[in-house]
Amino acid sequence: MVKAYQRYQLGEKGTLGAIASTTCCDVQWGDASGHLAFSASLDAVVLWNLRTGAKVAELRDPEGSAEVASLTVSSSSRLVGVGHQDGKVRLWERDSLEMRVALDGHRAVAGALAFNDDGTLLASGSFDTDVIVWDVVAESGLYRLRGHKDAVTAVCFIAGGGGPGRLVSASKDSLIKVWELEQQHCMQTLTGHRSEVWALTVDPASRRMISGGSDAELRVWAINPDAKAPTAPPAGGAVVSTWGEEDKEGSHAVTFLGSVPKGSRA
Repeated sequence: MVKAYQRYQLGEKGTLGAIASTTCCDVQWGDASGHLAFSASLDAVVLWNLRTGAKVAELRDPEGSAEVASLTVSSSSRLVGVGHQDGKVRLWERDSLEMRVALDGHRAVAGALAFNDDGTLLASGSFDTDVIVWDVVAESGLYRLRGHKDAVTAVCFIAGGGGPGRLVSASKDSLIKVWELEQQHCMQTLTGHRSEVWALTVDPASRRMISGGSDAELRVWAINPDAKAPTAPPAGGAVVSTWGEEDKEGSHAVTFLGSVPKGSRA
């Protein structure tokens, strides 16, 4: 019996059509209907129709070739934020799918992104160990936050503080840091993870935060928006909150509640 095989021609980048990327596993909703979603595809971001499985559009800057490293969407400002392996962060209009600006400030992979609630600020964390807070409206950097000793892997905004509020960052150095943005300094360092921290998420009410790392445990934290930041950075650096420490004075912005170890079942 003779078998016949169809012939396929490889694309310009040597693939038959990648629908995912090994450098970015982020997936974000494309709209409120639940029918659209964004995902990374090598150096581009693809908008998918989840009902039909068809590709709706592709976000790719012809002047850039670095692969996508992080992805986030703001429902308030209707922007898509994309971090790349070369450290650049690109902002795209979610409705028109046109690129708005390319932000250049990191020296290494921009592997973590997060918008604040109203979409006016964007935080980017990088493998260069820095966190940059960007003014989305002015399309420029506001300040650089330094303190981690290894790659920054996750960032998220939380309630509390004055002005722009507070930001939390996680790193491969096993630490989680809470930043008071109005004063631009670290007000608290959270310990407890025994190895790299890779994920952060905050509930919609900004009352609870969960962190996950390569130690195979999820840690649950309480967010105290009423905690007062010191008028000046504490001598010797930020307040260090050790695992399981009780916050008797209610002065900690984030307090440990408990953990979910590997193998736990509901």
